[in-house]
Amino acid sequence: MTFVLNDQRRSVLDEPGHVLVLGGPGAGKTTLAILKAQAGMPAMKPGQTALFLSFSRAAVHQIITRCKTVLSREELSRIEVRTYHSFCWELLKGHGRVLRGSPIAMISPGQEGMMRTQFEGDWEVERRRLLDEESQASFDAFAHAAARLIEESRHIRDGIADIHPLIILDEFQDTDDDQWRLVQALAEATKSVFLADPEQRIYDFRKGVRTDRLDILRRGIKLLEADLEADNFRSPTSDVLRFANAVVTAKAPGRSKDVIVTTYERFQNMFNSTVHFYVGQAFADLARRGVAEPCVAVLATSNDLVADISELLSTSHNFGKNALSPISHDVVWDGEQSSAAALVTAALLEQTSAYSVASRTAALRRVADFWLLKKDWCEQQNALGAKTAGDRAARMTAAIDSLRRDKPIRASGPNHLAQYQRACTGDPVSDWRLARQHCTGHDDLRAIAVQAAMVRLSKAGDPIAMALSELWARTATYAGAVERVTAILDQQRLVGADRPPRGCILMTIHKSKGKEFDAVVIVEGYRGGALLKEDEAPKYENSRRVLRVGITRARYAVRIIRPVDPTPFFDPK
Repeated sequence: MTFVLNDQRRSVLDEPGHVLVLGGPGAGKTTLAILKAQAGMPAMKPGQTALFLSFSRAAVHQIITRCKTVLSREELSRIEVRTYHSFCWELLKGHGRVLRGSPIAMISPGQEGMMRTQFEGDWEVERRRLLDEESQASFDAFAHAAARLIEESRHIRDGIADIHPLIILDEFQDTDDDQWRLVQALAEATKSVFLADPEQRIYDFRKGVRTDRLDILRRGIKLLEADLEADNFRSPTSDVLRFANAVVTAKAPGRSKDVIVTTYERFQNMFNSTVHFYVGQAFADLARRGVAEPCVAVLATSNDLVADISELLSTSHNFGKNALSPISHDVVWDGEQSSAAALVTAALLEQTSAYSVASRTAALRRVADFWLLKKDWCEQQNALGAKTAGDRAARMTAAIDSLRRDKPIRASGPNHLAQYQRACTGDPVSDWRLARQHCTGHDDLRAIAVQAAMVRLSKAGDPIAMALSELWARTATYAGAVERVTAILDQQRLVGADRPPRGCILMTIHKSKGKEFDAVVIVEGYRGGALLKEDEAPKYENSRRVLRVGITRARYAVRIIRPVDPTPFFDPK
């Protein structure tokens, strides 16, 4: 389907004021916004750029990829694509002292999680106090602080407008109150393009995200509105979007050749073999379609179910007469837990480089931090495991106390960690893997090994490997590894480090937002992980929107795997 500039799309390019572009997945919102930026480039002064803001690193990657197909090399230098958090942090770094006379310090999501799970009062109040009294800003406070800066300083507001005469705001339906304040203040000085899909609103659970955000926008800012809902450039020849829209309305779409629902008997072995078989079949189907370097996403509603799927795909199974070999795959986990696990691995490298009470204490502290973060995650998600995580953190803290008092460590988990002192080779990839592997030797540490594997370090050219090589070249040790790895992870958190998806990738449906894959396999568990959540009966409105997001990630085909007798997607005729 060729992107044609019809009258409606042309009106967006010609509009001198603010614009709201509505449309579903693959409707061409991003392409139209890039063309809008391109149309304004001849009038830009030297140093001016269009600014494209989105929520996720995955979306930033997709937008940059799209820019490269639309813009010339020279035009690419005239557009800047960033996450909201990155943009806000840049403002706070440069102008934060305006708020209370001192520079703003960042509290990473991981640090905030550890602080929150140990704080007994109202965390929202404490978060604002940290910003107002101590100049410490958590990720969730970035937009609030940046909005204050722009609202209170005409000089800063005009300076942004002078650098960015056009700002494009992606996924606007999911903005919270602080982000809206930020955008509203910017719109007073610069031209704005808002991109939104009303049916892709899946973050209602976040504080400040409102179901009527688009109506608030319409009331607050005078703008031209363009609706591209009928357009579909992602999967124009398939039934994917038609089926996804039918899920939202609960009205059966009729026969679909590209979205197939498969059921399995409610037994573990049937679940394992069915999921394994149809993930393999997704690749076979793409091969028949002639898709080169195919990518299949396997999606579920919870991290626990994603972990189960990862385990089953790593094992051989039989499906009827078919012998199924393990399927190599990547897993997109919670980034903060993966980062915390990576810091445990870095601490083990420091421990084995200089085996001492101080280095062992530091490694145990990192493990305690990991479990505090896990405890906070469980509490925030209402998931099981908070008590276990808290107990494991407590055992690590007790071991630290024992070390400092020159007493033996009694708990086996902390003792296993503290004994690590394998000689390093100077090969950062090998040394990192051995340190990570050590954590597989005890239940208190095994989750750390799994999470650390999500942090990319597979070849010498990866950023962490390069940093570790530099440390080794200086002193033949990994002293300073934690500090260097922390800096790299912080940078990747802000600017993004996503690579083009390929092969088999597992993640939650929420994490798939903003991504595209050749095929999607959506898995519903039989002991949790329901696609239509019981507490949303009878309409299941949010569950249906989330499922629509998952389905529409596919370019060609979708397989939905459900237990027998599930809650039906469609109302009876």
